[in-house]
Formats: sequence, C-alpha cells, structure tokens
Amino acid sequence: MSKKINFIFSLLVFSNCVQRPAVIVEDPIGIEEVQSESNDKIKTKPNENVIAIAHFMDGQLFMSQGNYSMAILEFQDALELDPEAATIIVSMAECYWKLGKAKKSEELLFNALNLDPNDYEAREMLANQYIFQNKHDKAIEQYRVLAENSVEGDPKYLIALAKLVLSQNNINESISLFIKAFEKDKSRIDILEEAANLSLRSRQLNKARDLYKKLIDIDKNNSYYLSTYIDLIVMSGDYENGITALESLIVIEGETTERLSQLGILYYKMEDLVRAKPLFKKLVNMNHFDATIMHFLSNIYIEQSILDSAGIIANQIIDHHPSDPRGYLDAALAELNNENPLGAIKILEPVNKEFTDEFSIQYLLGSSYQQLEKYDKATVVLRQSLKIYPESRGARHTLAIASDALNYWTESDSLYEGLIATDANDVQALNNYSYSLVERNIQLNKALAMAKKAIELEPENAAYLDTIGWIYYKMDNIEKALIFIRKSVELENDNAVVLEHLGDVLIANNRIEEALIYYLKALNIDKDNEILQQKAGIVAN
Repeated sequence: MSKKINFIFSLLVFSNCVQRPAVIVEDPIGIEEVQSESNDKIKTKPNENVIAIAHFMDGQLFMSQGNYSMAILEFQDALELDPEAATIIVSMAECYWKLGKAKKSEELLFNALNLDPNDYEAREMLANQYIFQNKHDKAIEQYRVLAENSVEGDPKYLIALAKLVLSQNNINESISLFIKAFEKDKSRIDILEEAANLSLRSRQLNKARDLYKKLIDIDKNNSYYLSTYIDLIVMSGDYENGITALESLIVIEGETTERLSQLGILYYKMEDLVRAKPLFKKLVNMNHFDATIMHFLSNIYIEQSILDSAGIIANQIIDHHPSDPRGYLDAALAELNNENPLGAIKILEPVNKEFTDEFSIQYLLGSSYQQLEKYDKATVVLRQSLKIYPESRGARHTLAIASDALNYWTESDSLYEGLIATDANDVQALNNYSYSLVERNIQLNKALAMAKKAIELEPENAAYLDTIGWIYYKMDNIEKALIFIRKSVELENDNAVVLEHLGDVLIANNRIEEALIYYLKALNIDKDNEILQQKAGIVAN
C-alpha cells in the first residue's frame, strides 16, 4: 500500500494540486498567478507553490524511511498551502493507516473522494483497508464503484470484486463477474478458467460444461480442458459430443488405456456395439483387466448370444476381481441365457453368503431356484433381495409365484395386490393373481375382472387367454371357456397345462374324441404326468 515516489514522479503528481492551467503576468505590485480564462486572482502564489511541493516531497521521503509522524507534519504543511489537493490527503491517509489509526485514515480517504470521486487510488486504498479489517460489505461497495468505472481492457477491479463476493458465498455473482472480467480482457484465459472451475465446484454442471467448451475453443490442445469437458458432457448424457472431444484428446495424448476405456464406454452407452466391442477386446488383450470394461464386454457377448465368450470374460472378472459381484452375475447370466439355471445356481450359491447385501446376486439366485421349482430356497433369497431393494417389481413377481406354489397365499396375495395397487396395468400381476384365485376356486368374480383387464391390455397373449377361459370353465360358462382356450392353443400349442385345460373343456362340452387328442398332445409334452395319464386312459376307454 505504501507509495515509493521519486522526485520526478512527485512533481508529476503534485502538478495535479493546481486547480487549472495558469499564465504568469507582470503586475506593478509583483508577480501574481492569474487564471487563464479570467483575471480573478487565486490564493496560491508561485513561491507558495514551490514551498508546498517541498513539503510534499519531504513527506514522501519520511514515508519511505518509515517515519510516518514526520511525514504527516510535512503533508499538513503542504495541505495548508493547497487544501484541495487530493493526492496529499491520500498520502496522509496512508501514514495514519501505517500508524494504526484506521478511523482517521478512513476519514481522510473520504475527504479525498469528496474532492475527486474518480480518484481510483484513494478508493482502492479504502477498499483494501476494509478488507484488512474484515469489513467485506464495505469493501464490496467500493469495489463495485471501481468496477463500474474501470477503464476498458483492465479487469483487475472486476476480478477483485468477484473474489470478494465469493468470500461471502455469492457464487453465481462471482461467476458472472469473472466472465465479465474475461470479456474485458480476452487474453486472460485464466479468468475464464476460474469461472469454469467455480461452476464445477458448485455443481452447476451445465454452466461449467459451456465454459469449458469456450476454453477448448480458445485452447484446443489443452488436455485438462478436454478431459474435464468430456466428464461433464458424459454426466449430462451427451455421449456424441463426448466421443468427439475424447477422440480429439486421444490425438493429443495418444492411445492410453484410460482414454480407450472412456471411448469404449461411451460407444457402449450409445449402444454402438460395433465400435465398442473391438475396443474392449483390444484393452483386454493389452492386459487391461478393468472390471467395468470386462463387464460390458461380457454383456455384449450375452446380447449377441456368444455365450461361451461371455462366460470366459466373466470368469476373468472373477479371477482378477473376486470381490466384485459383476463377475459372478455375468457368469450366471450366461448360464441362464443358455437355459441352464442349474449352472447359474452353481456359480451363485457358493458366494451367496459373501454378497448378502447385493440385490442382484440374491434376485438372480432366487430366480434360478424358481425356474427349477425349488420354491423353498427361492423364497428365502428372494425375501432377502426385497430387504435390500423393496421397490423391485421383478423380485416381488418372482417371490409371489414361489409363495403361491408353496401355498403361502397370504404372502402371494399381498404381493400381487401391492403390485396392482402401484400399477393398475401390471398385466402379469393381473393374470397371475387371477389364475391363483381360480386354481383355489375362490373369488371368481374378482379373478374374472382382473383377467378381462389383462386381455384388454394384451389380447393376443396365449397365457392370458387360457386364464380367462379357465375362469369361465370354473364358472360353468363352457362356451366362452372353449372360445378363449381354443384361441390360446392356436397361438401356442406346446403348453401341456393349456392343452389339458382344452381337453377338460371339451369333455364338459361332450366332445370326447377331440378331448382325447389334446390329452395325448399334453401327455406327449409332460410324459410323467400321472393325472394326464389317467385322463387320457379314461377317455380312451
């Protein structure tokens, strides 16, 4: 804050002490200073002006030596000769500040500003004193004036103001001020970077993304800008622009495993498996055994029904990341897609207790048990899965089926009613619940209402057509039962239960020979079904 003013600078500064340009004229009495535009005399005479300059310079000398008390005396003498010289007042204010007399310094600086509101030095000194005293509100007032009146191309006051308002947690205004400062001086890319970083830290991701895009437009080869921009646009789901930026970054940095991984993941998220798959394979061949990369590659193989390769990659995940559940899940999914639920159980059952808090492990194991009709085991792990993720509709559906099969109807009915209450158009819940009721031969009207809605939602679903037909059969409406179940068989003729239902309806309709045909078809599918054997034998006889 101190001013190191040499002799020449002192003369230049002190020339401002004179109010207007003047001319010197001869006078009978002596030499007087006369205003250039009038003959009115002013108080200061040439010899007084020289004396004032001398006092001011002596004051500056004392200041440079740290003798602020003597400096003040000299400035007071100079001020008596030119009381409207703001420069002298500012220097005196600085001395009082150095002596720890903040109030007196503040008073003098206001006096200087009253004389010259455009005295930036006085206003900046006042603002900085307020900062030192932690009077940030007052400092901000002064810097607002400085910022509003700053010269074109000089952003320093805007930057100072931005930092001050940031200290009061006015983040949005601070960002706006940094941007405004950059607009004043576009060579100051550091100011724009400050605004971008501040937007990022305050989680204003869209604003941060736009600002980093501006930074990239200015400096296209800055890997930090590109990397941050990529992260931001990926978070916003703008994968296409993320790929473009990432490809540019790879040109700068070369093909690192990190960048290839990011690029492959973006391709995968855009469902561009044609470009994602070779990148993932390349990374694995480079011994880059990242769990996410291998997980995505395994999923691609599963989607493409290349199940052996999916299993190999899944086992690599297990080998390199035994504590990551994705390896076991991918291996199990490959088995399930290969219609081998027992294989999935062999993978998941040994690690089940290690992942008791992992929903997907519990759910997939429960589903595998359910497919093999191991309902007692299925209910245990499915209940555990719902403790982890109660909102899972898939787990609730699967548990309802298993509970129904075990005659845990209180549980299954509650699950179905909860599913329908939260989604009145859950067609699977409507059908399964209505079928459960008709199998128990209870609440047939309720079952029929749900079955009708299921048919409205999916009129060509063979399973749903069989359900409503079977309800009509139980309600002794044989004609309607025959219509719906016959249509179900026309759509799918490989379900032993539905074929048996059609046989039962035909028997009720006295079509014995035709019924035998469908019993035999059902028996051909379910050869060990004793009930079907009996029905076919009775009808045949």
